[in-house]
Amino acid sequence: MPLPKIEVPKYELTIPSSGKQVKFRPFLVREEKVLLIAMEAEDEKQMVGAVKDIIINCVYDEINVDDMPMFDIEYIFLQLRAKSKGEVIDLSFECEKCKTPIETKVDLSVIEITKTEGHDTKIQLTDDVGIIMRYPSLAVQDIVTNKDNTETENIFNTINHCIDSIWDKESVYAAKDHTEKELYEFIESLPDTAFSKLQNFFTTLPVLKHDIQLHCESGKGKKKCNWKGTKTLEGLGSFFG
Repeated sequence: MPLPKIEVPKYELTIPSSGKQVKFRPFLVREEKVLLIAMEAEDEKQMVGAVKDIIINCVYDEINVDDMPMFDIEYIFLQLRAKSKGEVIDLSFECEKCKTPIETKVDLSVIEITKTEGHDTKIQLTDDVGIIMRYPSLAVQDIVTNKDNTETENIFNTINHCIDSIWDKESVYAAKDHTEKELYEFIESLPDTAFSKLQNFFTTLPVLKHDIQLHCESGKGKKKCNWKGTKTLEGLGSFFG
């Protein structure tokens, strides 16, 4: 006789970049085991792989995790974590005045992707030339991240692999129809003002972000600290670090 199986609930979430609704389940003990092993290894590549595998296992709808923007992956995993381990997490921060730990709770169910006003994947570089960008994905990150490269080289590699197409008055040029060398030469030929617009695309990428208000109430009477401040959580690691 087979052992009993406990049914798990199904939930829905909306993927930030596409607006597509998908169904998912909480992760199970087997997925949490994979995550814990990756965390113990303290290896970034292994951790990313664990998050990817958990999303693939827990989302019922067909999605291409490798091609998803990183902020989509962070948001999906946060929702999985909320439904699996509890929507409220306890965090602690040091008071900037008296250095006493301030305990606070964060509701993961209200965390959203923050989008910068005016941010667009379509960038007008000059009066006649423009470019359409793709968001950095796991696949792009895997391609461009090289410990032997300088930070500048990795930045240029990322830009190069995030180009979707380039247009001018005469035509549209798909990046897939051109070599990496041709794309690099295009980037290097840009005037500084046009290149700054490309850089701005990356500095204003949508991000998993949340502000929390802190209030230190250590001490008593006149010696009570009473410091108040704002802590910004940005990126998946800041919610569980």
